[in-house]
Amino acid sequence: MGSGALFEREGEVLHPTLLCRGPWADQGFLHGSAVCAAAGWALERAVADPTLALARFTVEIRSMVPLGPLVTAAWVVKPGRRSQVVEATLHQQDRLVVRATSQWVTHRPNDLAGPAGLGGASAAGVMARPAQAVDPGANPDMDYPRPGFNCDAVELRPVRGTTEDEGPGLIWVRLAHPVVAGEVTSSSLMAMTLADFGIAVGWQRSASGAGFINPDVTLQLNRPPRGPWILMASRVHASAAGYGFCETVLGDDTGLFGRILQSLVEAPVEMGVPGQV
Repeated sequence: MGSGALFEREGEVLHPTLLCRGPWADQGFLHGSAVCAAAGWALERAVADPTLALARFTVEIRSMVPLGPLVTAAWVVKPGRRSQVVEATLHQQDRLVVRATSQWVTHRPNDLAGPAGLGGASAAGVMARPAQAVDPGANPDMDYPRPGFNCDAVELRPVRGTTEDEGPGLIWVRLAHPVVAGEVTSSSLMAMTLADFGIAVGWQRSASGAGFINPDVTLQLNRPPRGPWILMASRVHASAAGYGFCETVLGDDTGLFGRILQSLVEAPVEMGVPGQV
């Protein structure tokens, strides 16, 4: 599959390419961002009114998702002129692996074009984007699959920290490939795809030294991102009990526009830290 996209489409079935591979020791599983991309694609196609804007996107990942065909389904569960709720599922071999829900809302015509960001922030409150990208695969302590999502599906320009450094991070991220071959990726779908990447920016070990995994992702927006770049400021908040959450603040070249929350649970010891040798 050499389309240069995350997925190739056959009707309502999405076939993941190698760009979808996650940083796990077993390279036969999808990155969470690829899972979010497939769910977001299905949801966006089912929105009854294309003028509505995405306000919330939540994905529940039932299990690790193998690198195989995803059967998508989506439907409107609450129609309306001012808001619509749309749900979606992803199945593999008749097994439910992902459930997603979303809220789409009406807006004034200038709401998606004005300068105001989250809390009135403007471009002056956003860190400048470095000129040079980094290659996560060049880190000798990591064993990322190539091609794979962390190294090849995104372009990264760190301001503070990297996806290989433990602790809070501040990184500009760009989706480097379309979600589905032959289709334009909307700004909302780009945001949904990158929603799972917050934990890659701000990851850290648990108090016992284990890694964390996230069984869900929630993205909240007050407008779509403008342009191809998203600034992610990510931080893990966790207790000694072995669970917590990762919080990510989202910005672009014109200001702040959203938040991501990801529930975290301590990973089994045998999983280790994703991608680490």
